[in-house]
Amino acid sequence: MRYEGLNELTVEVSPAAARDPKVAVFSGTKFATSTLLADRILQIFQQGDWPDLPAHTADWLALQARVSRLPDRESLLLESFPHDGREHLCIYGFAGRNAQQTLGLLVTKQMEDQELDPLGFVATDYATLIWGLSPVTDPAPLFAPETLRRGLETWLQSNALMKRTFRSVAVISGLIERSHQGRRKTGRQATFSSDILYDTLRRHDPDHLLLQITRAEAIRGLIDFSRIDSLLARTAGRIDLRRLDRVTPLAAPLFLEPGKVPIQGQGREKLAETAAHSLMQAAGLV
Repeated sequence: MRYEGLNELTVEVSPAAARDPKVAVFSGTKFATSTLLADRILQIFQQGDWPDLPAHTADWLALQARVSRLPDRESLLLESFPHDGREHLCIYGFAGRNAQQTLGLLVTKQMEDQELDPLGFVATDYATLIWGLSPVTDPAPLFAPETLRRGLETWLQSNALMKRTFRSVAVISGLIERSHQGRRKTGRQATFSSDILYDTLRRHDPDHLLLQITRAEAIRGLIDFSRIDSLLARTAGRIDLRRLDRVTPLAAPLFLEPGKVPIQGQGREKLAETAAHSLMQAAGLV
């Protein structure tokens, strides 16, 4: 089916036989790995051999140790390598999916400011993989705690996540009525009114209690910045950047991970300019 539009609470679709069929599924909620489990995994990595693990898993970890090294608790392991015409940076934070996703958003913002041209990223519970046009040679500025916190504040202010969280806070506080059977507003009307309230408070009363609660809820529940804080405090600036010539065993599964996030920035503009120049050159115009 092809999505045509939203009419109040009805999704309107039409047959789309010309396209490849897809089945809509619900994958459930993805809970972040606990910090205790992540610590146990990092401890297992440091054993040197793994007789209790399946042979293929032990071989996989041994190959990672030979090609690069295994992550540990005391430092932040980064791997930089080229693949498929792009430069890649893999960040092994073991901070959980939400925190690794947030780390990807914040680090790519810093990379954009440094003209490193990131193109996208994907995150799992244990790592974030970023790809772009330029290699990272000095990672320290990307992971400065104060820089990341400022980037978080800037990102949160205009993000749809904050507006969605604000609506829940506004309903609980009684500022917005909860939908009831028989006098239910449309989803579009409810979203519209909560967005206006959020924008008005942010513009005229940025320290309002509801905005403070919204920010706290977003950071704790959906962004998990406290885990990033813990990661930075635990590693205390000890960043180990390994420059490699190929994909590593631990990074390889990230290339198959769904949920890739594109970065609409200078990198894509440069790719478009290069493609246009090549086309004009092929046509003899330049």
